Amino acid sequence: TGAKTVSDGSVHTEETTTADEQKAAYREITALDDFGGENWDEGVIKYNGKLYRYNSGLKNYLFMGIDNENTVQPAKDGISGGQSDAMFLLCLDEAARDVKIIAINRNTMVPVDVYDREGNFLVQMDLQICLQHGYGDGMKLSCLRSVEAVDRLFKDVPISGYLTLNMGGMAAVNDAAGGITLTPLETLIQGDVIIPQGSEITLDGKQAYTYLRTRDINKEGTSDDRLKRQQQYVTAFIQKILSNPSLANKVYEAGKDYMVASIDPVKLINSSKDMRVDENSLYSIPGETGFKDGFETYDIDETAMIELILDVFYKEAGE
Repeated sequence: TGAKTVSDGSVHTEETTTADEQKAAYREITALDDFGGENWDEGVIKYNGKLYRYNSGLKNYLFMGIDNENTVQPAKDGISGGQSDAMFLLCLDEAARDVKIIAINRNTMVPVDVYDREGNFLVQMDLQICLQHGYGDGMKLSCLRSVEAVDRLFKDVPISGYLTLNMGGMAAVNDAAGGITLTPLETLIQGDVIIPQGSEITLDGKQAYTYLRTRDINKEGTSDDRLKRQQQYVTAFIQKILSNPSLANKVYEAGKDYMVASIDPVKLINSSKDMRVDENSLYSIPGETGFKDGFETYDIDETAMIELILDVFYKEAGE
């Protein structure tokens, strides 16, 4: 606060802002960990000279495909909940009526909570994010622990709910939607199922299962290739459902015995039916595939991850 004397001799005070006060009005982001521990919907952050504010109109939902052929049932022990082979964070902007889809590589290295067969906590250590779902009951507890792992990846971004589908239910869900039309990214052959690359096809249930599940574990990078197919399929599926919301009940009934959810998927589809989904809706966790102890890993690019978080979850403060 400053003071100045005016022509009548009186002293008036006026508010001035020092450089330190201006700096205190926002938080500088210089590393990925700078996002952690904040109230995402409060305050302003600064990155590369620009100011950003969290987009409070977002609702974020975690969707997972679980490596399990059976209907949902409690796991036999604390380490048999099933791996989350497909992971997507759907970000719905209610004001802009826009959808963003972030594909999460199953091998992304994050702190994972490890438990023993009896469910006792042992340690938190850097492991592939897909393993977190396995440390649980294969139901709600596994889902909640996976949400926490994704929270750690995105530095505590709010997640409003989750839905998992055991992959054994994928064929029925696909067929209930009337099949999904796409142009395959690669040729796949699995038993009597043949999917040729490059020619548009409407996948039936068996083909959809093959397209989403198949990978050669003896070759490097096949998880990355499968993730691209999963991302393509999920985008096409969402586009079809949101443009035909009358399919929602039929799809849910076909897959409900294979699902665990904290949300009502039919209500979510109906409330999102006019949202925009296109090629600009797609995002992937930035990083690089590597190997550790004989297993594939995926290590994030921290600078690119900061930019993804800002792009998806924030708006420039002046907007």
